[in-house]
Amino acid sequence: MTDDRTRRRQEAFLRRNRAARHQLLDAPVRGPPSDAAGDDGPVTNYGKGLTHREDGVPTAAGYRSLVEALATGTVAAYNAVDLDASPEARPLAEPHGAHGFEGMGADPHQVALAPPPSFDSPTTGAELVELYWRALCRDVPFGAFDDDGTVAAAVSELAGTAGYAGPGSDADPRTRSPSPRGAFRGLLPGAGVGPRVSQFLWKDVPRGAVPQSGRIRVLAGEAATGTGDADVVGPGPDYLADWATWLRVQRGVPVARTNPPPNLVDPGGDPDAAVTRHVVTGRDLANKVRRQVPYLAVRDAAEILLGMGVPFDPRIPYRQGGASETGIRTADPVVNFGAHDVLESVVSVFGPAQSACWHRKWGVHRRLRPEAYAGRLAAERRGHGPFSLPANVRDSAARDRIESAFGTPLLPQAYTEGSPTHPAYPAGHGGVAGATVTVLKAMFDGRHPFPVEETVVPVADGRAEGRLAGGGTTAVLTTRLEPVANVSGGTVGATADAVAEARAGTATVNDELDKLATNVAFGRDWAGIHYRSDGAEGFLLGEQVAVRYLQDHLRSTDLPFEGYRLEPFFDAYPGTLDGAVPNLDRDAILIAPDRIGTPEGEASSITVADRSR
Repeated sequence: MTDDRTRRRQEAFLRRNRAARHQLLDAPVRGPPSDAAGDDGPVTNYGKGLTHREDGVPTAAGYRSLVEALATGTVAAYNAVDLDASPEARPLAEPHGAHGFEGMGADPHQVALAPPPSFDSPTTGAELVELYWRALCRDVPFGAFDDDGTVAAAVSELAGTAGYAGPGSDADPRTRSPSPRGAFRGLLPGAGVGPRVSQFLWKDVPRGAVPQSGRIRVLAGEAATGTGDADVVGPGPDYLADWATWLRVQRGVPVARTNPPPNLVDPGGDPDAAVTRHVVTGRDLANKVRRQVPYLAVRDAAEILLGMGVPFDPRIPYRQGGASETGIRTADPVVNFGAHDVLESVVSVFGPAQSACWHRKWGVHRRLRPEAYAGRLAAERRGHGPFSLPANVRDSAARDRIESAFGTPLLPQAYTEGSPTHPAYPAGHGGVAGATVTVLKAMFDGRHPFPVEETVVPVADGRAEGRLAGGGTTAVLTTRLEPVANVSGGTVGATADAVAEARAGTATVNDELDKLATNVAFGRDWAGIHYRSDGAEGFLLGEQVAVRYLQDHLRSTDLPFEGYRLEPFFDAYPGTLDGAVPNLDRDAILIAPDRIGTPEGEASSITVADRSR
């Protein structure tokens, strides 16, 4: 530290200059790869909101106008995009964001990401099959998964579906046999341990004098009158399962002109008197991540960790509780390495993560949404096409069930509007969850055990009558939280085995954070608007963004600091290397301002691409 103003200015300049050189000049330039099959046309790519043909495919001229605008980047070109204006256009979600810049960390165009599975690949077909099953299982309480026949049928089909990359498949490094226990979960370390919902989505957030509850308002079907059994959850509403409505939404007709508002229980009522419950079904999870800014769930997790007193990374230059032999012992961290730093960083990394996602979504991949992919199959049923859809989705038992229930093979959506008006890959929620969770995994001691006494699970708390947005009333299952120490069997929110695992106390902070990232990203899969790979690859994109952000952020202090210890999601960093699998060995990398390496004293098998970074 210096009192000389000129020297201070020079040092500040040199630090910023060094960060820019490191991120933009010293780091290897990454050109955006083409998609796996080189697909770039209206049949196989995103086109929601553009002018459409009667078979549900965007017109060639409409799709070409979008591509030309993305290539040109001018106001005039974007104003010339051929949106469907009957009766009025639904705006696209800022395609110009693909051209944006960021002031910290990596340039959004220089972050590595593998291309998504191609339109005609078995992998994409398997992802749609999984989404069909998710739609059929949306209202099954997570605590009932072991005994539910539809969940069992999903496990059986997915186990034999070519290209499937979920739990129990060849892509699962745990090599467990397919079972309801693993159905629809993620593959990250921690995602398969204990209850499938993270503690950070269930626990109250210690925000000021009044804790913020993790309960949410419920979406209910018009016929959900309750059964009298407190452990039964009624069915909720599904949308876009008929051709006429689906086509109108693809053409961008505003939601209010297409569907009624969702049947939200107690809309506009007193929040303190509303009928609410904790997340206990796939539909609840989809509802939780519907319109919430993606980083908020992770910021809540940061406040929970701070409230629990979880220690920061042990390498920070402060002695925490006398556990460290080095560092400042007469002060606690606040601005750098402390609570304010954590909360600010979780929010600040949100913008860079979104920018990186938007570049890939619009400027590179333009992957069509699942609702449009299923629409190609429905169009064939109506005599259009044929389209190059893989056999596994044509022969799917889930597709048969959907077609029998709804009359078409369209993918039922949990949201009235279906997907947002931007492409699928990578998932914005996946990228943001990957970035914000990585910040917390770096700044806190992720190896710290998650205390059993802090672990809770929702239990049924009777039924309450609530008012529906569309009129009428419905009976809604309500819940309360119980410490796992007070619960011996299964609950509405978790199976008996999951509760037993939680009581065993083997979960770490990193486990629950990995599970939170999975919940935030795959909650959008429960809604029907994303494929599994959108979220999984989004984690990897977000992780890179966070690491490069933290490298710049570390230059804000002049205290001696070796760097943050981070357990990456995968056993390769940046994780897009061939053969990378989830980091089950919990190996780590060290994040320092000018390099990424192996923590001192640790033997790591992590493959670090571009070590010079």
